[in-house]
Amino acid sequence: MNWTDTTHSYSVSSCRHLGRPCPAVERMIARLGMALDQARPSTTDDFEITGTCLLERCDARCASRCSARFVASHTRIRIFTGVGEDASLSGLDQFADAIFDPAASPFVPKRNQTYPSGLAQALPRRSLPSQPKAQAALAPA
Repeated sequence: MNWTDTTHSYSVSSCRHLGRPCPAVERMIARLGMALDQARPSTTDDFEITGTCLLERCDARCASRCSARFVASHTRIRIFTGVGEDASLSGLDQFADAIFDPAASPFVPKRNQTYPSGLAQALPRRSLPSQPKAQAALAPA
């Protein structure tokens, strides 16, 4: 599932348990996007938050609570569901790159690699110039 709001473009994979995007992940990534946008004026470009959480049960096919790991910065937000904090972040990122980034290197599965039940990614939208600035740029000098 893909959508865009005023600050980010979002992509959410289907959950292996539900067979569709997880509503809890959709809500969480949208809120992380909003929080990072609000934090931008008081943080540096390299600001990043990471953590783990338990997502509420969405459906009878879900575990009672699904563990998730997230990494959020001003350049990208990712949520990996069904993984714990001990899962290799580099392995999770390589897996997500193979799904979300058409220019990524080919993904080679590894033994004992933890794979998420679902993925979500948000990329910041490029800010568009406001109308007055755009008109000023087009005015003859």
